Amino acid sequence: MEKLTSHDFVVKSNKLIEARYRLSLQETHVVLWLLKQLRQEDEDFKSHQLDINEFAIMVGVKAQGQYGELQKITENLMRRILKIQIPETDDLLQVAWLSSALYKKKKGCVILSFDPKLKPYLLQLKSCFTKINIADLLGLKSIYAVRIFELLVQHASIGKRKISIDELRAYCDIEKMEYALYADLKRYVINRSKTEINAKTDYEVDYKEIKESRKVVGLEWKIKKKTHFEQAQSEKAAILAKELRSTTAIIEQLLEYGFTKQA
Repeated sequence: MEKLTSHDFVVKSNKLIEARYRLSLQETHVVLWLLKQLRQEDEDFKSHQLDINEFAIMVGVKAQGQYGELQKITENLMRRILKIQIPETDDLLQVAWLSSALYKKKKGCVILSFDPKLKPYLLQLKSCFTKINIADLLGLKSIYAVRIFELLVQHASIGKRKISIDELRAYCDIEKMEYALYADLKRYVINRSKTEINAKTDYEVDYKEIKESRKVVGLEWKIKKKTHFEQAQSEKAAILAKELRSTTAIIEQLLEYGFTKQA
């Protein structure tokens, strides 16, 4: 598979950034791959061919029985509805990500196409768009971290963004009964996303709570691009953490087989 570099970006209309939707991590990676195939000079969407084996590697599906699993992913993308607000007309567009997925088993590939209704939000963008590094997005493993990261990068030039709790739920398509208590939303969505963004992207983010009486009604986020030194320190910390996990796993295996540390 083509290796991603720090120069690989996707460009989305801000209306698409602020759309209401939720994807699985596998579905997100398929959409990112398809976004990477676009060129801003394109006047219309083209169909793009993805090798089945590359598809399977990209979404972490084993070779055995891969067609069934991959078909579920593309079927879901054809059912996942984005809700895009159009303030100029006060309209609401409901649209799916994919218009079609053609599996050509003899050739071992699948041909994917974006829904044509997404064209104004992905092609020929001259203003009101956000440019996002694909490598940053692929490093995130939480679906909520992906959405929150996109929303914050949209305001990176300003350095801050206020998001109400209701807006956060809407952007991430979190139902009222999911994480109904703010404490759970903070622990499993907000703080986990913040930690992952800081550890795995080129940005440093933090927030403070906005309260009415004692109730938290929103968050005021701060976002800044890391310096080269901060990026290097973050990379070193990630390497050390990985080495520590490996060492811990080895020790656990030794103990499991009856070995003990020397006094």
